This record gives sequence, C-alpha cells and structure tokens, in this order.
Amino acid sequence: SVWMGSVLNVFSWRQAGTGQSHDMHIIFCRLSAISWMLLHPYFIFDGPGCPQLRRGPDPISSAAPPLLIQHFQELLTAFGFGWHVAPCEAEAELAYFQSCGLIDAVVTPYNNALLFGARCVIHSISQSSECENMEVYTSDAIENHASLEWGDLLLISLMSSADNDTGCCWCSVDVAHRLTHYGFGRTLFQAAITLQFVEFMEFVAKWRDDICEVLRTDPQLLLGRRHRELARVIKEERVEFPDPAILAMYLLPLTSWSSGGHPPVSIVTSRQPDLMSLAAFCSQRLCWPPDIVHSKLMDAWAGTAIRALLQASLMIVLNSPALSNCPLSYT
Repeated sequence: SVWMGSVLNVFSWRQAGTGQSHDMHIIFCRLSAISWMLLHPYFIFDGPGCPQLRRGPDPISSAAPPLLIQHFQELLTAFGFGWHVAPCEAEAELAYFQSCGLIDAVVTPYNNALLFGARCVIHSISQSSECENMEVYTSDAIENHASLEWGDLLLISLMSSADNDTGCCWCSVDVAHRLTHYGFGRTLFQAAITLQFVEFMEFVAKWRDDICEVLRTDPQLLLGRRHRELARVIKEERVEFPDPAILAMYLLPLTSWSSGGHPPVSIVTSRQPDLMSLAAFCSQRLCWPPDIVHSKLMDAWAGTAIRALLQASLMIVLNSPALSNCPLSYT
C-alpha cells in the first residue's frame, strides 16, 4: 500500500495500473531487485477498515485504484512473494506478524508501526530506490537511548499528525517531543488502559487544560520557550484532541488475530519466480516488446537462483534436529 501511494504521488491516478504510465514499471523493478536479496519478503495491503490518517500532505491510506492493486498482487504472485490484505491497517498487521516471530523487521516509511507494537522498523531516508540508504528504528533503542516510552511515542504521534482536511501539521515533532518531558504521554496511556470511558473523558478534559497551561507557561523550562498560540489552537480548534477513536486504533488494533482469528500464514517464505507468468505480465499488462521483456527478466532469472538457495536453506533448518526447536523469523 505504501509503494502504491508513493507511485501515485508521482504519476497520474487516471493512468495508474493501466500500463500507460510508469507505475507498474517502478513496482516491477523494485520487486526484481528484492528477488536478488537474501531474505523472504512478505507484503501486506491496507484493508477496507483502514482509516484515512495523514502523516504529511498526502494521506497514508488513500484508496489506490483497484486495477493497480490487482496488477501489483499479480506481480507479487509471479515473483513468488507472499501477500495478503489486512482487515485494517497494514502496519498493525505487520507489527503483529513481528510479535509472533513471523518476520524480523517491518519496512515502511511510517514509524507509527512502532505504536502498533513493531520492535524493528526500517525505512528509506531518501526518495531513491537504493537499499543502502536506510534507517533502522528499534523499540529497545528508542526506550533505552532516547528515553521514550510507548506513551511518549503516542503523544508525539497524536500531536504531530497532519490535519485530515488541510494536510498541515498543527504541532511540530520537536515541540511534541519536548512536551513528553512533562509526562503527558505516559499519563494519557495509563488513563486509556485503566479508566472506563466516562472516567477517561473526564480525565482528558483536565489533561488538555494541563497541557495548555504548560504550553503557555513552561514552568520547568523544558520546552525551550512558551507556546501560547499552540495552547490556543488546542483549546479552540483541536477540540477533538486526543481523538478516542485514534487512541482505540493504537491500543486495540484490528488484525487477523482479532476476535480469535488465525494468522494468514504459519511461516513466511518465498518461492522461485514464475518466469512464464512474468513474461506474460510484461507483454500483456505493460505492453513491452519481446526484446524489452527479455532484458527485464534477466534480473528475475538471477532471482530464481537466489530463491532456490533460500528454499534449500530453509529446508535444512526445518529438518535439522539441532535447529528444529529454534524460533524462525524471516522478512
């Protein structure tokens, strides 16, 4: 879903997934590059219940054209990569995959995956497709070195998220981070998990007043300066802050495991690319001539060998008595 969003931010929605633009070309090249890597990728798409949250000028979960989704999923199957559609947010599903030991890391540009319980998040630090330009965030490092607990991250996310109507952030990450030093994120989290709804709403009313007072006065000089305008915005314009629905989304995320459900897979693995299906896709969906198809499949041929090695190594691990009791985790 994130890939489709980044593609649609560059190219026309009208042409997306039709073969008339470069969207599927980009996705094909990315999947081809991944097929060379010594890992088992797994893709999860946002589900029908995914909310329209923003982390900038563009929504995280804007619905991609169905044809683009269909073609993307066809390519994943042809490349031999696993995928499924989450009930709600893909990040929540991926975080649960990691908590169950099915994957080692979540690759996404949105660190809200940490709020859903992901322990390791990887994302690109540039718009390039080079896999060397990556940043890695772990929950242990954030807590032990940045001294940020889950409640602190929750407050930063709630305050620095972009407005759904304007796409503009009403509070900077820096101010939200400084505000965590007063403990507002941790007290909000504790209240959310311990109080009944009516009690929680009463708590939030005072909590909001306390935040506004701290922004206006900065009594312990932890903010660097006073933020009277931000206090006014919270008091007069952000009347829904903090939104109980957003809190519930992070505290009780909807996943395949919800309500006694079962995981879509028992182990994350991958198979060798189906070169015939890839050739047909390139010819029929992308309208590439035979010489271009042949050229583009060269990387996929190399990926076939890598997939075969990975499958063999997995079989060795599964059949080894010494390793059979060790937890397996792939991404």
